[in-house]
Amino acid sequence: MRRRSDVSISRLIGHCKGGAAIRRLRLAGTAAIALLTASAALATGAGPIAGNPLIAVSAGPFVFGRDDGPDNERPRRVVQGRPFAINRTEITNRQYEAFVAASGHRRAFYADHPLLGLPDRPVVGVSWGDAIAFCRHYGLALPSEQQYERAARGVEGDAFPWQEGPRDEARANVGADVCCSGDERDGYPMTAPAESFAAGASREGVLNLVGNVWEWTSDVYAPYVGVSTTAEGRHRVLRGGSWNSDARHLTTTYRLAYDPDFRFAANGGFRCVRSSP
Repeated sequence: MRRRSDVSISRLIGHCKGGAAIRRLRLAGTAAIALLTASAALATGAGPIAGNPLIAVSAGPFVFGRDDGPDNERPRRVVQGRPFAINRTEITNRQYEAFVAASGHRRAFYADHPLLGLPDRPVVGVSWGDAIAFCRHYGLALPSEQQYERAARGVEGDAFPWQEGPRDEARANVGADVCCSGDERDGYPMTAPAESFAAGASREGVLNLVGNVWEWTSDVYAPYVGVSTTAEGRHRVLRGGSWNSDARHLTTTYRLAYDPDFRFAANGGFRCVRSSP
């Protein structure tokens, strides 16, 4: 027969073991909730910018770079991507003007242009710093090169956001034949509305990742491994090509080094991302 004290100690040990198990379950549950919360934060949704929802892009390996293009796109390799969410369209003049009104930041250089300044067109005439300021105002950031390329080409290394197929006026706003021509066969002599060209959307439904306007990324321009370059280390990378680009610029991998302080380009804009914690 056990003494009362033995029974009490036995119960206490049992309670401690049970309590430890409960605590482990609680910790596991808390971790699971945190993971779900992080995933939910990156899920497709309205986002902080009115009229420009954030589109979720999943984590996982994807093809980055290519071997059959310019030297600065090499080598082709597989990298591990983290989840993020990206604006469905480029930032528009309407959205940029709302930011200017709220923050007192300077206006875009082409804000009053009769075509480039239309409310539904992508904002152009903004420096890298202007783009950074806009995204930060909404708790977002500029996409990295890897994020932009993952959003544009998917996981299998597609040449275009619409996977494979001809580059034509139904899928992108481009200078189809000659650089800087302002080719009008797609219906637009300059920029097109940011919601245009649904036929050229990415697998996730992101629009105009090729054509319409070049887009700032967060990265300093540098060569990939083993490739030389003459560009200075202060340049930033533009991606995607634009309304007056020729065919060689209009792929998901093309990289353009650009002066981050220059704000007079009529074909350069941006969009924002929300990265995983």
